[in-house]
Amino acid sequence: MIQSIKIFCDFDGTVCLGDVRSILFRTLGGEEVDEAVRLWLRGEISGDECIHRECAAIRDLDLTEFNKIIDEQKLDPTFPRFVEFCRSNEIGIEILSDGFGYYIDRILKKYNLEDLTVYANSLRINGGKLVPGFPYLNRYCDRAANCKGTHVLNNAGDDQLRVVVGDGFSDRCAVDYADIVFAKRQLIQYCRESNISYFEYNDFQDVQRRIEELLKRKRLNTRHRAEIRRREAFRIEANV
Repeated sequence: MIQSIKIFCDFDGTVCLGDVRSILFRTLGGEEVDEAVRLWLRGEISGDECIHRECAAIRDLDLTEFNKIIDEQKLDPTFPRFVEFCRSNEIGIEILSDGFGYYIDRILKKYNLEDLTVYANSLRINGGKLVPGFPYLNRYCDRAANCKGTHVLNNAGDDQLRVVVGDGFSDRCAVDYADIVFAKRQLIQYCRESNISYFEYNDFQDVQRRIEELLKRKRLNTRHRAEIRRREAFRIEANV
C-alpha cells in the first residue's frame, strides 16, 4: 500500500531555467561540442563519451569565465516554494542530473537550497582542463552518464509513489519506472511515443497543484506498467 510520495527532479531546464551544461560547453567549446551532442542524440556514442568530448573541447579553461556563466543562471522562481511545500508535507525530493554537481551545488547554495540531495556527475579542474567523473554510471544504459532510472528504482520503497519531473533526453530512463510523470519539451514526445501517461507543466507551481490533488485522495495507485518494469529490473539485477 502506498504511504508516501517521492519526487525526482531533473535540474537543467527543469529546476534551473536554463540548460547549464549546454550553455557552458556551447559557449566555451564551440562546434566540437555540437558534434558530440549530435552523435549522442543519434545513439552513436554513450552519455559518458559525449561528456568526455565536451570537456576535451575546452582546452584552456578560464575558471573566472566558467564560474561567471554559472552564477548568471537562475532557478525556476517557483522551485524554492515547491521545496518548502514538499518538506511541510513530508514528501521526499531529490535532484537527478546528467550535468555536474560542480555547478548544481553552486547554484543551489545561492538559493539556500544546498541541503537538497543531488545525484550528478562529478567535475575536477586540473591544469586548465575539465576532468569529468561518473560515480553513478550504469554500463547497461547508454542514454546518460548518470542513469536516472537507477535512482528512481533504488531510492524509493515499495510503499512510495515515484514521481518524476523532467524535460529532456536524459530523463527517459527515469519516466520508464515512474508512477507519475510531469513532462515538457522533448520529454513529452518520448512519453507519447512510449504510451506513458504524463502531465504537461510550465513550472513547479503546476506540479504543486497536481501533488496537492494527489494528497487529497484516499488512495494512491502505482502505474501498473511502471511497477512491472521495476520488478523486471530488480529481477535482472538479482541474476547478474
